[in-house]
Amino acid sequence: MIIVACTLLCPLAILGYSASQPTTYQSSSRLYVTMATGTSVNDVYQGGLAAQQRVTSYVNLVNSSNVAQRVIDALSLPLTVGELQSKIHASFPPATALLDITVTDSSAEGAKMLTDAVVAELRTLVGQLETIQADAAPAARVSVVDPAAVPTTATGPSTTRLLALGLLAGLALGCVAALVRDRTDRRLRTSNQLEDVVTVPVLAIVDVGEPGANGEVRRLRARLSRAMGGIRGTTTMLTSLSARSQPDITVDLSKSFADAGRQVVVIDADTSGHGISKYSGLEADPGLAELLRTTLPPIEALSTYSIPGISVLCLGSVDEQTCDLLASDRFAEILGILRAKFDHVIIDTAPIATAAGALSVSAFCDATVAVVELGNTTSPEVLGALSTFEQGGSGLIGVVAVSRRPSRSFSKVFHRSESRHRAAHVIADINADSVVTYDREPAPCSPGEPANR
Repeated sequence: MIIVACTLLCPLAILGYSASQPTTYQSSSRLYVTMATGTSVNDVYQGGLAAQQRVTSYVNLVNSSNVAQRVIDALSLPLTVGELQSKIHASFPPATALLDITVTDSSAEGAKMLTDAVVAELRTLVGQLETIQADAAPAARVSVVDPAAVPTTATGPSTTRLLALGLLAGLALGCVAALVRDRTDRRLRTSNQLEDVVTVPVLAIVDVGEPGANGEVRRLRARLSRAMGGIRGTTTMLTSLSARSQPDITVDLSKSFADAGRQVVVIDADTSGHGISKYSGLEADPGLAELLRTTLPPIEALSTYSIPGISVLCLGSVDEQTCDLLASDRFAEILGILRAKFDHVIIDTAPIATAAGALSVSAFCDATVAVVELGNTTSPEVLGALSTFEQGGSGLIGVVAVSRRPSRSFSKVFHRSESRHRAAHVIADINADSVVTYDREPAPCSPGEPANR
């Protein structure tokens, strides 16, 4: 993509720059220098050599301030001497007595007029300089061979040439940029790159929005069931090794278990405020945070999800104690009650990099699964999160690689989902291909910082 973008943008940039430059025209005149000599062959030869020597001096005269000032005075031009000198160019073919004068101007007629004026003033000045005696003929004279003409086309490189140069420059720049990015970009973009980094199995590769996404979620369900022996009342924690929560994967996994005839309860323990409660637009009071602070029965706090077989324990009103209470006996008690009633308890937690709640919760779970969002997660982030899990003694059984299409934003899905639920009811089916990315809010659970509900 970088190579394609550079290859397309460079020609456009060059053409845009060319179009922004003022249009100019050039008019030229060719002069011939002769010397006043005798008629013998030797005199003519010597005169020719002298004329060639004069030409080099006349080139400097053409660009002199004297000639420029004479032209300005003659035409009453609103230009300075320096401005006019920048428009005049003089040259000569080697070993000849020819002198070429070219003048550039913003108009075709102006270019011809200035060229004629420069030629006229040069001839006058040469006549004055080459006249030794007042009543004698000049020692040298300048004759016009090719008079100036009105140019019919503007100067500058052709569009075809500019496009060709732009394409070549863009291709070269794109290749260099792609090489630099490949050497410096540490983001994990493929499941193969993820497998090279992690020390646990990649349980599923979910391409959100693609036809095979549901099949990968079923594969994840089967592997989890096999890992936990297929027994009833199991607890599974889902967290993120990326910087962002992944509630849609939690919903998809819960739906997959429910489709298999299992009774599932999803606990929103994502203290960042971006868990399944916000994703699905569910609001419940009391929620998990209130249950942790009180002795309310967990069953009374459950919300009925629109998908049959799924219940949700919403997050509730998080405060600075919620993270600590996730490691308490009260949380273990809540899990025990829910395990006795449901086939599967799935816990959605905040990313391990932004909140410590996941480590506390994993100690109570039969299986811990981490989600890695490809394209937005670097290898140091994954390694750091895995190191945190290892130090905390968590039983991480594997990771799920998630790939999202970059054309839509997670935040748009959140806002749209919340509006629908407030106006009507819970979305009946979570469409995975409508979920991509969102901007995180600051994670709560730091001392003295209340959480956003």
